[in-house]
Amino acid sequence: MEVKLINYTRNGLKTIANAVRVTAPFFDDMKDGKIVRYMVKHDFSSVLEHVYFTFELKNISIALSRELLEHRIASHTAKSTRYVSQSDEMPVYLPDSIKGELRKEVESHIRKTHQLYKMIENNIDRESARYILPLGLKCSYVWTVNCRSLLNFLRLRLCVNAAPEMRELAEKIKERASEVYPEIFQGIDCRGSQWGICPEPKSRNCRKYPTRDELNWKN
Repeated sequence: MEVKLINYTRNGLKTIANAVRVTAPFFDDMKDGKIVRYMVKHDFSSVLEHVYFTFELKNISIALSRELLEHRIASHTAKSTRYVSQSDEMPVYLPDSIKGELRKEVESHIRKTHQLYKMIENNIDRESARYILPLGLKCSYVWTVNCRSLLNFLRLRLCVNAAPEMRELAEKIKERASEVYPEIFQGIDCRGSQWGICPEPKSRNCRKYPTRDELNWKN
């Protein structure tokens, strides 16, 4: 998996801070970085929507790209399986949990699928052949997202319960975003880290933070 930040809002801290200053005069004398950190810490996040990031994601699975579509306040562009042939190679992501003889069986299945794909492409057309492609097929993806939605993505997908491939993606995206705006992204972790309360049920709790039930929250 490769994650590259190919574009983002320059002067993002000033853009956010100036938007905040429109709301009330007591922000006028506060420095840009302090304002932004305050907005992130207290989740006053509508002003963060003025800043965006565009990532190029390479060698992610089609299955992962479908999960990305759950983050709807973003722009999505994926490599086309209708126009791009997979006849030369069919690289596939396989979870590490598939091991030993079972992994060999899966790899054999993928090779047979690739052969069948080429037969359909040669005898019918590429558009028909794509319907047998596995969800594990690696693809390229361009994803544009505003800062508020990106923070939501990270807090959800950095959770230990996130799918391993998705969590790896979230970690790489956080790393890239932190390089340009550490004031925003350093220290960002799962949802539990935001409020000190884990929203997951007790059976899925990582024990870093108490659950709502443990704190006797009412339904």
